[in-house]
Amino acid sequence: MRSNLAPALAALVVAGALTACTSPPEPDATATPTATAAPSPTATTEVRLVGAGEKPPVVFGGDCAAALTPADIREVTGVELASAASESRGDLGNVGGLLCSWEATEGTAVRLEILPRAGLGDTRFPADQVGYYFEECDAQWVCAGVAESDDIWIGASFQSFPGADRAQIDEWTASLTSSVFENLRARGSEVWTRDRSGWWTALDCTALAATMSGELGTPMTGEAGGYHDPPPPGGLLAATVSNRSGCYLYDGGNRFEVNAVAGQAWMLPTNADDPPFDTGVPGVTAWLDSSFQSVAAAGYTMTDGVNALSAVVSTTAPWSAEDAVRALARGAASDWG
Repeated sequence: MRSNLAPALAALVVAGALTACTSPPEPDATATPTATAAPSPTATTEVRLVGAGEKPPVVFGGDCAAALTPADIREVTGVELASAASESRGDLGNVGGLLCSWEATEGTAVRLEILPRAGLGDTRFPADQVGYYFEECDAQWVCAGVAESDDIWIGASFQSFPGADRAQIDEWTASLTSSVFENLRARGSEVWTRDRSGWWTALDCTALAATMSGELGTPMTGEAGGYHDPPPPGGLLAATVSNRSGCYLYDGGNRFEVNAVAGQAWMLPTNADDPPFDTGVPGVTAWLDSSFQSVAAAGYTMTDGVNALSAVVSTTAPWSAEDAVRALARGAASDWG
C-alpha cells in the first residue's frame, strides 16, 4: 500500500477635491436626506464541543452514498463495484471518520477512509510511513493513494487491480476524491471541535510493567506491542490521533496484553451483553469481554469515562486475572502515575 498533496487583491479609489478658489454651493434646503442602511450583523457559526469521551459527528452523516456512488467508481476505474460497507467505529469513528467500501465478487475493491480535519487537529500522517503506504505499490494486492482539502483527509485503497501502477492509482485517487470534495462542499458539514481533557498519552510499557510488578508481587518486564497486520492508512492516522498504544507484560511464562486508546469511552462495552466487572475503583468501569474465547486467558474492557482499555489476562498465572484487572483500574484512575 502507499501519495500526493490560494491571494486577494484590494482596490482603493480616491475621489478628487475641490480647488481652493471655488466656493462650495449652498446646500439645497429641500433636498431629502438619504438613509444609509445599517450593516447586517454577521452570522456566527455555532461550533459544537464534543465531549472528551463522546463520539463525534460522522462526516457525510455516515452516508457513503452521499460521498461517492458505484457509478462514480465505474466511470473512473471501468469496474462495476457494489456498495459493501459504511462504517464509523473504533479509531476511525473516534475522529468522526467514515469507511466506505465498494467490492466485486472476485475480490476487487475500492475503499475510502474519509477523516474530517476537525477530528485530526494538528496531527499529520506519520512521515516514516509515507513511503510504505503512498509510494510503494502492489496493485495486484493493495495500492493506496491520498488526497486532502481544508476540510477532510482521504485515504483511497485499491485492491486487486493487477493492470494498475503507481501513476494509475494516483490518477484514480485524484479523480475519485475530487468528487468527494465537491459533494462535501455541496452538502456542508457540522462545525465541531473535540475536548481532549483527560486523554491518555501513549502507555510507557516499562513503567507499566514496574507498576504491575508491585501490584501483583511478581517481577514483570514490558515491551511495546504492535499491529498483527498493517492497518489501512486512515486507520493508522486515526490511531495516531487517538494515542493508541499497546504493551506486552511478561512474568516469565505468562503474558499479559494491554491496549489503550484515548477518547473512546463511547465504544464500551464492546457487546451489550458483556457482564460488568467490579474494579473496586470509583469512576473506573469494566466488563468481561464475552466475545473473547480462550481456555487460558480472559478478555476485559475498561473505561475511566473518557478513555478505553482492553486487556487479555492469563487465567493460569500465580496471580488471578481479577487482581490484575483491579490493579489496572487503579493505574487508570491515577492516570498511570
